[in-house]
Amino acid sequence: MPRSLLNLLTLLLVVGLPPFLVLSNIFVFLTPQYLDYEYGKPDFPKAERFDDKDRRYYASESIEYERGNRTLEQFKALGVYDDREVKHMVDVRVLIEKVTIFHAVDGVLLLVALVGLAARPTTRALAARGLLTGALLTVALFGAIGAFAATGFNTLFTGFHRVFFEGDTWLFSYTDSLIQFYPLRFWFDTAIALVVLTLVEAIVVGAIGWAWGRRAVGSQQSTVNSKQ
Repeated sequence: MPRSLLNLLTLLLVVGLPPFLVLSNIFVFLTPQYLDYEYGKPDFPKAERFDDKDRRYYASESIEYERGNRTLEQFKALGVYDDREVKHMVDVRVLIEKVTIFHAVDGVLLLVALVGLAARPTTRALAARGLLTGALLTVALFGAIGAFAATGFNTLFTGFHRVFFEGDTWLFSYTDSLIQFYPLRFWFDTAIALVVLTLVEAIVVGAIGWAWGRRAVGSQQSTVNSKQ
């Protein structure tokens, strides 16, 4: 296999791993079950306009819309959002659809790179190194993001929305349904949980890459010695 192709496959592992892990985890939190977990916390903010039962129902149905399990007509029929809120949720769904496509493409590229490098004993060490380096990159990136989120979450939250949404379409008052269902506390908890889960996964992947790399190098050395 040409050296340039080996380098490309290794690079794909390194740069593709961080987004793949974090995007995989986003879908874990984009569920009614996670919403129930957050709402079940004794210190989670209560809604002023909705009782607990209605709040859970409307918020869960909204998540189902974002996941593509409800039509726009069904979402509007909930009757709890104004036009600005509906537009924002449509924008969020479009973003999620794009993220889903990117996640799938990234996963395929990672699999191709991993299989391509692991298929031959002589290049397995590169596969292991790619996983380890990608894991270390993930730890560095999300360690920094986690520290920033813990100390300056409002800035992080605002910056994210300014990047992915136009103007002030994402700004709402405390009494709007979106904020009643998903207060800032919800997003803070989610961000921290997302970072922690991604870091744990990266450490596991890194450990696998490290152990696999040692084994691959030892196997190569044994092969060389047997030929001498």
